[in-house]
Amino acid sequence: MESVNKTLGTAPLKLPKMATAQRIRPPKENLPQTPEERTRFLQYIRNYVAEYNPVPPMPMADVKVHADKVVEMLGCDPIYRDYIGVLINNEMWRDSLAAIPYERRLLLLPKCLRVESKCPAPFDEFGLLCKQCGLCSIQDLQNEAERLGYAVLVAEGSAIVMSLIQTGKIEAIVGVSCLSVLERAFPYMEAAAVPGVAVPLLQDDCIDTTVDLDWIWDYIHLTSEDRSLRLDLVGLRDEVDFCFTPASLDLIMGNGNGETEQLGREWLMRAGKRWRPFLAASVVHSMTDTKDESLSEDLRKICVAVECFHKASLIHDDIEDNDDKRYGEQTLHASHGIPLALNVGDLLIGEGYRLIADTRLSPEQKNLMLQIASEGHRQLCRGQGAELSWMRSPVPMKAVEVLDIFRSKTAPAFEVALQMGAVFAGVDVHAEVKDTIHAYSEALGIAY
Repeated sequence: MESVNKTLGTAPLKLPKMATAQRIRPPKENLPQTPEERTRFLQYIRNYVAEYNPVPPMPMADVKVHADKVVEMLGCDPIYRDYIGVLINNEMWRDSLAAIPYERRLLLLPKCLRVESKCPAPFDEFGLLCKQCGLCSIQDLQNEAERLGYAVLVAEGSAIVMSLIQTGKIEAIVGVSCLSVLERAFPYMEAAAVPGVAVPLLQDDCIDTTVDLDWIWDYIHLTSEDRSLRLDLVGLRDEVDFCFTPASLDLIMGNGNGETEQLGREWLMRAGKRWRPFLAASVVHSMTDTKDESLSEDLRKICVAVECFHKASLIHDDIEDNDDKRYGEQTLHASHGIPLALNVGDLLIGEGYRLIADTRLSPEQKNLMLQIASEGHRQLCRGQGAELSWMRSPVPMKAVEVLDIFRSKTAPAFEVALQMGAVFAGVDVHAEVKDTIHAYSEALGIAY
């Protein structure tokens, strides 16, 4: 490890704690059976509520009328009606929940999420007292909710909920429970007119249950102050992809003369997910008062600049790794030779810097972006160099050493995109989020 850190010139990598692995169990038959199906239901219902605008609090009978309508429109099995009703109720309350401060909310979790045979937690009159053993998801959910300011209970029963509501200190509830318990608790929530969303458990046998954890995380963090939750990411991705059509590239970069420039642009237009320009654009739109998903002329230049840096690194990486295929096609050096490929990669790096300088941003923003891009370029090369040095005399590496190389090889490209997006939003904005972006980029780069 010491040799890797010495080569990279970086601080030792500290591994995070292991993520809790959720048990794998089939859902009850009255719920959609796969995460993809459940997400499809949620998206359809979200669109339905946006179109028909049902107003909460709504009596259970009326919720079921809407659920029957959705069942008919989807053409799905009526066995899912109760599940659909819960999702409709959630979406009706979504904006109301988002407007309530975290410290006025309650997160209510069921004890059956624990690993019952191994859980060391005792109970008191309010519920389970988590011992932070890490065996189940309760620990992570409770810690994050309390960090935000939530009151958290690991308990069941409408009596506890009503007593908390009556104190006047709880104005909204994020709950997790099985469908039968949710149906019994619904009249109390309706009577109190308290905004509440509920994530249904996937089983109702009250032991070692599972749930769509990502839904809970989304609801816990839901806030009207976070505009990123309301971005049209599909529309934004379409705008980013449009930047890499031939006509758009000519408009953004100017007419390309000569074989080298044409090859560079062909490489930019090749298949790929374009995550980095998409991330840059997403940061800008989430941190500014942009009215729609269209990209300004300057933001288009930044998106293309970020992709220029990335595609240049791929060209050089393919040469260094002796890879003949990428995206199912020949790599540039395989089709045109190493000298020409090296030159095209170098050109794309220069184009990236030129596009940054060519924007109408303030001198301070341009200077900061150029610093970010050059430091990312430098760090990426050091990470690749560490790997190439190891390949000359390969020896078994510890997992943490491999991750450290990943941190330097992959994370910089993500960080450049995110940091440049923040600078585009404003120098002051960037100063507030740069450390968070750095930590996030490291984690994203390693995971990627």
